[in-house]
Amino acid sequence: MPFKPLRLLIAYDAAGHRCSAVVPRMKQLLEERAFEVDVWEIDGEAPDLDDYQGVVIGSPVRGLALRDGGPTAKVAAFIQSTEALEEKKVAIFCVFDVRPGTIFDRMKNLLNERGADVVTEYPYWRVQPADGEDLLPAECMVRIRTR
Repeated sequence: MPFKPLRLLIAYDAAGHRCSAVVPRMKQLLEERAFEVDVWEIDGEAPDLDDYQGVVIGSPVRGLALRDGGPTAKVAAFIQSTEALEEKKVAIFCVFDVRPGTIFDRMKNLLNERGADVVTEYPYWRVQPADGEDLLPAECMVRIRTR
């Protein structure tokens, strides 16, 4: 049986251009791991998720992540309104200035309410986004392919 690449969607909020700084390289690293990757800036109606084996969702972290440490309103709305996340394998990431805060706990709670299977998470520091950039794609390769 021939090898068939799995399809992934990277959905992210481009506010402040934080996530936009890491998404192109993330896409490249995922494609090097034999995924077919589509990228969507969260805005308007979501693409049909039935065509994807996994979804990577990213949110910028605002400020010091003290008071509002959760995902942006766009990311939260996407998670809450997308029925097709049920039983999807989901990786989450954030791009932060000072610290990630509680964003992953909040994102995982929203995703668990939707019935999604959160398989990995990774915080990218805006100052040095390349540090550990291969970790999320490697985790996706293992956890999305083998689960």
